[in-house]
Amino acid sequence: MLHGPVGSGKTTRASDLARTAALSGRRVGGLLALKSPAGRRFHDLWTGEEMAKEPAAGGEPVIEVGRFRFRTAAFVWAGQRLAAAVAAGADLLVIDEVGPLELRGEGLAGALDTLPPGPGRVLLVRTGLEAAVAARFAVGPIAFDRPRD
Repeated sequence: MLHGPVGSGKTTRASDLARTAALSGRRVGGLLALKSPAGRRFHDLWTGEEMAKEPAAGGEPVIEVGRFRFRTAAFVWAGQRLAAAVAAGADLLVIDEVGPLELRGEGLAGALDTLPPGPGRVLLVRTGLEAAVAARFAVGPIAFDRPRD
């Protein structure tokens, strides 16, 4: 588990970790949660595909957490991408980010609960949630990602 405050660079650190692991021969899968002026999206490290997390104007089912609304379909897709990476032979999964949705059994919780043992996992978690995430998903050790200038 890699934890740090919001905006501390966890996703950048995870992207660097995934790239380094791949260069050393690891088969890396998983998801990065990217944000840009165009919106938030999942990036599949195994295939390079992306899926918008935020709903378009109206109609589709959403999951709400705080002030954010996310497409239910994006989390279904993300769970399928994690399972596909494992089935294809990934030996390292990066999962960005495990948070309040997962702690209440939504978001990526179902995918995390059903992933088989085997692939190493790196979970990105906001500081303050690391103990709850570790207890809920039986992960460790925990590393603090210090903010960088």
